[in-house]
Amino acid sequence: MQPPDVDISERKLIEAKGFRNFLEKHNGMDVMWIRRKKDGSCFFLKENTCEIYDVRPAICRLEPFTIADCDFERNRIELELNFPASCGCEGIFDGDIAAIEDIAQAAQAIVCKILALAAADLGLPESDRKVLAETRARILLRGAMLADLQL
Repeated sequence: MQPPDVDISERKLIEAKGFRNFLEKHNGMDVMWIRRKKDGSCFFLKENTCEIYDVRPAICRLEPFTIADCDFERNRIELELNFPASCGCEGIFDGDIAAIEDIAQAAQAIVCKILALAAADLGLPESDRKVLAETRARILLRGAMLADLQL
């Protein structure tokens, strides 16, 4: 399973809790991901409890869902439910289900991050149709990559 990626603001929140050296580049990519322990579990997972639960990255807040697609014209984000066996975080199943508003906010934050990256890469405003199309392509590609990682 792919470790969660972290942006600068999320990294600062985690560091404010006193954690250091928790990020690594994966396979030469520019994206910084949370390190895995030798057993493959998340750096922050201790006795099935997330040590950064209150400041966890948006991708972690979205668990056990992934973004399957987005439609900018209708302002919709399509989510896909992962089965517990393929969920990326063992620390989320404590019997409580996240509020739909929290899940929606996490999904929106992730789409906004991808949108901002696409706009920066293309040198165009976020509202440009090319940026919106590139963002959707990246989301679809990310979904396909996650599906491959779960096999």
